[in-house]
Amino acid sequence: MNQVGKNRKWTSLSLVAIALLLVSGSADAGLFGLFGSKKKPKPLPTESLIVFPFDQEEGGARIPEEFGVDIASTLRSMLSGDAKYATYLYNQRLSPIRRAKEDSTLKTQDITPPFAEEREKAIRLADILAGDFLLVGSIDDYQVDTAKRQAQLTLTAELIRMVGREKGKLVKTFTVTGSVPESAKAIEEDELRALAAGDAVSKLKEEIAKTGEDKPEEVAE
Repeated sequence: MNQVGKNRKWTSLSLVAIALLLVSGSADAGLFGLFGSKKKPKPLPTESLIVFPFDQEEGGARIPEEFGVDIASTLRSMLSGDAKYATYLYNQRLSPIRRAKEDSTLKTQDITPPFAEEREKAIRLADILAGDFLLVGSIDDYQVDTAKRQAQLTLTAELIRMVGREKGKLVKTFTVTGSVPESAKAIEEDELRALAAGDAVSKLKEEIAKTGEDKPEEVAE
């Protein structure tokens, strides 16, 4: 396996591990009811959310190819325990998208990134997938200092409504910055980048979850 492949594998595994840790962190005490947990089961999600791969600059400095897909996949994993949304990761191989491509309803450029930069493209795809909401985002900034074992990564995302009279309307824009925890022992750049990204995605997940609790009249114009 070449170095690029190793970095890609490490990054994916790290982000998934962070997602699982954060999603399951509060579940230990009532595991399988062994300790008599009295928590009520969470209600089933009532609305669907489609998360698109995050945009990233082509050849962006020191960010691996497909890192935007890893960001979106980790966010979907973190949101999977949220009672508000049934969350799905967009992929051009999904059956409705593949059929639309085969019958020439969609062209290659209609189903591939960028999505945040070309929001109407994402809206059309989410409509085909019958999503209630969609989320597009971008990796806006990445800084690393391996000597100090620090990294920062900034994400911007947009939550868009896909149902009713407000179809295609922006609900809220989020901007979060993640960094490496002080306790981290990472020294390699790919490790530092993954930790910063995991922190950023965790913060983004919390912001999205809070938006799900907003009342309709509080939705942004």
